Amino acid sequence: MSKDVKGYAALWHDINRVLWQCAVKGITPKNLIRAELWRRVDHTRVVEKSAAIRMSRKSRPETPVYRACKWLVEAGSISPNGPAQMPEDSALDPENAAVLTAYPHSYPGVDISSNADNAAAHAEDHYEIFVHAFVYAAEAAKLAGLDPEKIEFEFDFTKNRWRVEGTDEEPFKRITVNFYYLSARPKVWNAIFSAIVQKHPASRQMAERYVRSVEAQQLLAVYSDISPLRNYDVYNLDEMFDELNLKYFNNALPKPMLAWTRRANLRTLGTYNYHWDIICISNALNDKRVPEIAVSFVLYHEMLHIKHGLRHINGRSCSHTPAFKVDELKFEGIVEAVRIHQNLKKILKK
Repeated sequence: MSKDVKGYAALWHDINRVLWQCAVKGITPKNLIRAELWRRVDHTRVVEKSAAIRMSRKSRPETPVYRACKWLVEAGSISPNGPAQMPEDSALDPENAAVLTAYPHSYPGVDISSNADNAAAHAEDHYEIFVHAFVYAAEAAKLAGLDPEKIEFEFDFTKNRWRVEGTDEEPFKRITVNFYYLSARPKVWNAIFSAIVQKHPASRQMAERYVRSVEAQQLLAVYSDISPLRNYDVYNLDEMFDELNLKYFNNALPKPMLAWTRRANLRTLGTYNYHWDIICISNALNDKRVPEIAVSFVLYHEMLHIKHGLRHINGRSCSHTPAFKVDELKFEGIVEAVRIHQNLKKILKK
């Protein structure tokens, strides 16, 4: 089982390579690609359910690429939909231009009414979205002055927004972009390539801000095993982060993704995922009955994880080091915040 799941890395690389070539040449990808993807995922699901080799979830971790492949075949099917069609709208349309003098705050923004459980994307063909992403990326590469024929392009699953590899002679030989950009529209793709090639600040701002959109967070949840929804409802995590960063960290902390968890967990009020660079705060705190200082302290605690990182002591990973605990005590109102946390059940029953 483990070997079967790990084999998805090679499959992922091959599919990315073929779909990029199809996008560059303007060819509709053959249905065979979709069929093979569906077949592999279906086979793995059968193996997972097999009573003969049943194992605990802990002993068979799913790789991020396997989760992504499962997502690609969740919506749509092989026969009725046929091969994914090339998108009609082009990344070269004037309204999709990437170079801006200022970032339009209304786009893409965060839709606070969205719910990951009822995401509109689930009603669409995920594989077709995947195909379209390559087309938009190829068109954006051309617009930025690159020759897509000379570039390798692939989606990956690290915490990097994107990564560029090359030489002095060929500085843009290979470009990998995070999977959470998969649903991005042409304007965002143009911004990505404008930021990569032309180092355009406003374009980079657009591409970076998109990461906090509901669309990006839903796709991040697909492969990171975390379920972020939105960063603003009762309390605005973005604003709270900025205030804490200025007050306690002299604005030195880079902003991670910020989100509420899907469930109102009362035992774990916050987490910082080092690999995906996400702070998730329990949805239990996203409530008017909970005083702001209680939310602020949880966020501050998770921000300390970014500052101090992981330490390895006697072969074990340690996140709450003595230095971490010293900094934690610097939070103004820590006694009150802890008292609220201890009485959270009673507070939420009122």
